[in-house]
Amino acid sequence: MTTDNKMLDFTLTPAKESENVSIIRLQTSFWRDSRGVYSRKSLTYLRRKSKGYHALEEECGAVGAEDAMNAIINLDECGDGIYEAIVCNISHDYESGHIDGWDLKLVKVIDQ
Repeated sequence: MTTDNKMLDFTLTPAKESENVSIIRLQTSFWRDSRGVYSRKSLTYLRRKSKGYHALEEECGAVGAEDAMNAIINLDECGDGIYEAIVCNISHDYESGHIDGWDLKLVKVIDQ
């Protein structure tokens, strides 16, 4: 009985770039008038920089703007700038295994 000593051929491939990228601009504004002082956070979709499934836009369409904003776990920690909205904290239905909930997180985009 002979044994062939064959080396396994491993080919390293670079990680695939994500097919779904949701890029947004976060802006904070403050103003006052005779009745009070106000602040506002605005999230603007940057469609030319985004591609594929836009997580924040789809979330707004499904549950409304207020619930979508509440689903962003780090919104209060983020300053003004350009961010990618990523899906995180995915939960699954215990009976079927289907995804039944998730949160969004803003990750700062650094231009290179």
